Amino acid sequence: MLTTHAHASRAYLAMNSITEGSKSQLAFYEVLNGQHFDAFLSVSGFDTRFIPVHYYNIQALNLMWNHLKGGAALPPSQVIRTVPRGGTAGAAPALTTANLPAISASPGSDAIQVEAGAVNVPK
Repeated sequence: MLTTHAHASRAYLAMNSITEGSKSQLAFYEVLNGQHFDAFLSVSGFDTRFIPVHYYNIQALNLMWNHLKGGAALPPSQVIRTVPRGGTAGAAPALTTANLPAISASPGSDAIQVEAGAVNVPK
């Protein structure tokens, strides 16, 4: 990650809650261990520690499509707890769904709460 959540997307989420309040339809998904430059994922050391955010971009786009076309509710804001591949730098094992949990319709204790500019992200 080149820009931390606290200095980019969380700030947007906080401002949105101030601007739109309870009328906000924003859903925010914070992907742990995410790296949005897929080309870096093959670099030794990156491969063992990070997962591709692109995987979640596709999920989020499909969720939005279903929301706009079929009225499906968007899953609430949440932390997505991915699992790094580990292994040897430069030779990490292949990604599996065990590394990449889905965006959850019911995030439970991983739900992100926001109100009046205050963002509460579970640890």
